[in-house]
Amino acid sequence: MVSEIFIRYETTTGLEKTARFRADETTINLDLKDIAFVDLLPIIWCEKLEYLCLRNNSLSEIDLSPLEKCGKQLKSVRLNHNRLQELDLNPLSSCPGLEELNLENNRLKRVDLSPLFQCANLKELVIDKDVGLTADLLLRSVGSWPEVLVERYHRILWKSDSIF
Repeated sequence: MVSEIFIRYETTTGLEKTARFRADETTINLDLKDIAFVDLLPIIWCEKLEYLCLRNNSLSEIDLSPLEKCGKQLKSVRLNHNRLQELDLNPLSSCPGLEELNLENNRLKRVDLSPLFQCANLKELVIDKDVGLTADLLLRSVGSWPEVLVERYHRILWKSDSIF
């Protein structure tokens, strides 16, 4: 018997809603739900998850940490057309098969791409041109980068966490 998960979210009008998915789903699609806040914790049980879609909502923040548990098969994360102002991509470093990340049309000012250097299969990174890109200086000397990051090399502000 396949178990189910329940993802709770709140709309922009304050309504609390729940979306039900099978734990063996490969796609979680929460597009166009007027979501202002979502709790993704239940997806830790979705070991076969390949696609996470939260497009065209009103998210100003999102916690991607549950992807650390379920992201082994993850291929695509689509967060475009939201109101995201900040985004921690660290959980995506646990998603070696990630091929696509879409962050277009948000309110992001700066994004640290460092975790994406662990995603060797990354082929598509869609992000607005005015968003500042940063990465850890130590990654500059890493040999194999996803091609999509090589293309953005000139836009990346390399930062060092060292204190002099």
